[in-house]
Amino acid sequence: MKTLLELFKVKQTLLLLLTGVLSYVAASGSRVDWPTLAVAALSFFLTISGTTGFNMVLDADIDAAMFRTRNRPIPSGRMDGRTATVASASALLLGLLLASTINPYFLAAALAGFLIDIIVYTVLLKRRSPWSVVFGGFAGGMPALGGWAAATGSFGPGGLLLMLLVALWSSLHIWTLATYYADDYRRAGVPMLPAVYGERTGVQASLLVAALVAGLTALLWAQGLLSVIGLAVSLAPLAAASALLVRGLAVGEYRWHSFRAFKLVNVYMAVVFVSAAFLR
Repeated sequence: MKTLLELFKVKQTLLLLLTGVLSYVAASGSRVDWPTLAVAALSFFLTISGTTGFNMVLDADIDAAMFRTRNRPIPSGRMDGRTATVASASALLLGLLLASTINPYFLAAALAGFLIDIIVYTVLLKRRSPWSVVFGGFAGGMPALGGWAAATGSFGPGGLLLMLLVALWSSLHIWTLATYYADDYRRAGVPMLPAVYGERTGVQASLLVAALVAGLTALLWAQGLLSVIGLAVSLAPLAAASALLVRGLAVGEYRWHSFRAFKLVNVYMAVVFVSAAFLR
């Protein structure tokens, strides 16, 4: 079970699941349908896990070449590719089956998340383009869009804004981490932006995306999805992460500051969705 949870990258999966569940709560207001939310949450967990597992199968050679990932289940030899594929396919199909019981929009978001992550990001772009995460980030936004759709029966402006927020945040999340592990990506031959253009450029790109994320957070407030308190609480970790990145540029120490910014960026994502659900 421990190995299976590692295959599904359960911490990352739970963060994306959180965005879906809280998006549902934000769209529902005081009218949460708890049985529907329970089914949606299980569907989120299974579809995200299955997609992540397929990603691990396809990227096993990259993971084996990187110090950060070489102890994952497949490159470490604790799970073979066939077993991982069967487990991932089973989780994905069961998750999509559950999604189909909610509504077509929810199912479409779940399926789009899988297709964007596996086909667009992993197969077509990750090994070819330093801008892969810009497009792949939309896969990470699908749980937020799906949560909104499960509650409202449509995608709607609120769901699209939350989806776009996660999509933008994904580039910030990955580039701050990739700046710290730039040598690992170079060793594996993965053209991640900081590995191709240098760690300084990675920090600069992260700062640009942080500014865009801050602007979109303000737009959530303008659209009534965040209160003033929710806006302030959400922007606090993002501002702290940005300050670290600016400091890194000033002193020329890019990796250390990027890694600490990465941790705060993750806190931001949890805080902004909690605020959207409960501080309105």
